[in-house]
Amino acid sequence: MELIKKYFSALIAVISSMSVLGGGFYAYGVFENRIAQLEEREYVITQEIDLVPVYEKMEQSKEVVTNKMGERFREQNTEITVLENRVTETEKSIAVLQTEFELLDLQMEEFTLKNSNPLQ
Repeated sequence: MELIKKYFSALIAVISSMSVLGGGFYAYGVFENRIAQLEEREYVITQEIDLVPVYEKMEQSKEVVTNKMGERFREQNTEITVLENRVTETEKSIAVLQTEFELLDLQMEEFTLKNSNPLQ
């Protein structure tokens, strides 16, 4: 009797697992069928969309951005001009300092020559 119960319970387990698998495959088939039906459908859009306000807003935004960019470029050009003037002034200062160094070198050379002359 125990042996019959054991085999019967094993048979029920196999049948139930087969039915679960079958149910899963059935659900998968139904799902695939629905997807196929949706893919075959043709969708027609009958509502027209007015994009004129969107284009107008884009143009306004474009003008605002262009104006801001122009202002920024003018500011940068002013800053560049100021920096160029500073560079020019610095170059002039460097040239003056180089001339002064040359003069100092000549004066040092003259001083050493005067001091090295034993006749004086």
